[in-house]
Amino acid sequence: MKVANPAYELYLEQQTLWVRAIGVWTSRDIKEYIEDFRDIVQPIINRPWALVLDVRDWQTSPKEIFAGVTDNSNWCVQHRLAHVIALLPADHVIGWQFLKATAIEMPETLVRQRTDTTDEARRNLVAAGFLDVQVSPDEKKTG
Repeated sequence: MKVANPAYELYLEQQTLWVRAIGVWTSRDIKEYIEDFRDIVQPIINRPWALVLDVRDWQTSPKEIFAGVTDNSNWCVQHRLAHVIALLPADHVIGWQFLKATAIEMPETLVRQRTDTTDEARRNLVAAGFLDVQVSPDEKKTG
């Protein structure tokens, strides 16, 4: 299942929600994001799930969005979020803003990681049991 919006993309894969944040977010964007996010993740919140937050294409956004981001982060923790992987940009200001926006009280059991690539995030999620091992078409031919 996939949701595409000019400000974000959401993709549900097994017990993992992939999020790609794009550009500057407005109050309207955060409202739509929260609605879409909570709708798409509904099928997997009956057991522990993972979230990949790719903010490499996100831009510094107004402080008005932070209340929504914080509220959504709290909602995730209350609905069995067990593993978070962040893909942060080289821009330290945007990385700092993202970390500040998602700074909530989190349970000790919540695994939080940072990776540099989507492939690395995928490997971590396979190892943690949130994604099945994906066999590439080339491996199927030879294996």
